[in-house]
This record gives sequence, C-alpha cells and structure tokens, in this order.
Amino acid sequence: MLVIDTRTLKTFILAAEQENFRIVSEKLFITQPAVSSQIRQLEKEIGGKLFNKCGRHIKLTELGRLFHTEAKEIVAQSERSLSQISKFQQGFNKTLRIAISPLLADTILPSILREYTKEFPHVELSIKVLESMEIASVVEEGIVDVGLSCLPGESNVSWIKLHEESVGLVCNHDGYDEESGPIVDAKEVLESNIVLTDNHPSYWNNLKEQLKYTLSSYQFMSVTQSHIAKRFVLEGIGVSFLPKSIVNREIIEGRLMEIPVFFMELPTASMYIIYKYEHEIESEFVKFISDFHFS
Repeated sequence: MLVIDTRTLKTFILAAEQENFRIVSEKLFITQPAVSSQIRQLEKEIGGKLFNKCGRHIKLTELGRLFHTEAKEIVAQSERSLSQISKFQQGFNKTLRIAISPLLADTILPSILREYTKEFPHVELSIKVLESMEIASVVEEGIVDVGLSCLPGESNVSWIKLHEESVGLVCNHDGYDEESGPIVDAKEVLESNIVLTDNHPSYWNNLKEQLKYTLSSYQFMSVTQSHIAKRFVLEGIGVSFLPKSIVNREIIEGRLMEIPVFFMELPTASMYIIYKYEHEIESEFVKFISDFHFS
C-alpha cells in the first residue's frame, strides 16, 4: 500500500509542469538535491521511473504521465477534505439527515424548514420521507440523524412527544352555510359513504373497531397516504377521520366540512422526534423542534 505525503506529490506535480528540478527548487525554496531526493523516494514507492533526463531538463515517462493525473486528483481530494474538516470545526457546512413521515411532510415540514434554515443557514439538510414504522429503525442504524414520526421510538433510541392534536370526521362540503344548511348526522354520513381508513399509523385499528361496533352498515377503503385520503374526500369518493392540521385550510376555504361525532371516542394524533445521539447538531435540532410553535 502506497503511503505518500501530499508535500512530495506537490513537488512531483510542479516538476512535471516545469520539467526542470532547479526551477522547482527555487519555487519551493528548497535545495535541488532535496527535490531530487523526494522524486527518487516517490519512484521507489511507485516502483518505476517517473522522469527521463533530457540534458538539463526532464520529461515524464509513460508511467509518469499516468501518475501525474492521479497525483493531481489525490492532492485535490486531500485539499477538499481538509477544507470540509476546517469548515465543520468552524460550524459551516454541517449536514443533518432527517427522516419524516409522509403525513408530517405534507403538513409541518415546510414551516419547520423555513424557520430552521433562517436560524441555522450553514446546516445542509437531507430529507428522507419514510413511513412512521420505519423511522425508528433508520435512526437506530445511523442512516439518518433524527426522525419526525407519528409513532414513538423504541427502547434503543431516544424520543420526545412534541405535539398532539385532535382528529375529526371530514367530508366534502355540501355547499350550504352553517345557518341555512340541514343538520348533518355523523352516523348517517358514515353509514352511507365509503370510510377511507389507515391513513395514520396509530389510531385506525381502534377506530375501525369502534365503527364496526357502532354502525349498522359500513364500507371501508384502505388509503394509507393521508394526502391521498384528503384528495379522495375532496373529490367526494368517501369520508375519513383526519388530524386537524391536515384539513384546517380546506375547512377554512369551505372545501371540506368537519362533522361533529358524539357517539364514539375520537383519537388524537401525535408527533414525535426520534434521535440516537446527542451531538451538537442533533441537540440543536431537537431543541429547535421542541420550541417550535405548532399551530
């Protein structure tokens, strides 16, 4: 295995460009014998001649031409790596890898990223959108640094519950205003429409059991992505129970309608941050998210 310091490589690169050891010695402020010694040592490490003498000048051998290209790449990579390390130590160009569930990516992520990048402009973010049930595993395996999930973590990672919100039954708007419109009965709506299920990883098993027990008839359709379920509700394909943050805008705009439900216990939806290490960058993000105002 070759072990060559970058100082020797830089001497070789300059010699290849100048084709004269004397000029190299003058530019590097070292003696000409020192230049020759470095080249001989490099040839010993490489296992072949790098230069041929042509009077007072030198010319690259075929091996020398090949190694010249490689040497420049090695030096360039070394300088890039040292630059990255220096920037990291100064707080620049840190990378934070985040896994986030589709539901959260569709609701809170834009607001979080907008505020976080303002406060930490030198942190580069890498986002993976994964199902909540996968997030704790990728945090534990070190594939990402932190996760934003609808499910808590497991015993081998740390997690904090950041936010909890109510879940409501929504359908597409019937066109009436609140004063003049007929009273909408939740049980009738659920019995006469397809219920879009499974768009949240934590509450649907219990919710389906309640619906089966309460309703005289029902039809379920599994739609695992919350934004698709919302789209289907907007198109009148069915109704669903969705976290308020997902449907607030559509309710305000009069495109969706929330129906009060009094005959069953409605769940809540929670958000968790999951992390394994408490390095500076992870700790800063956890604190930022913990202090973030979820509206």
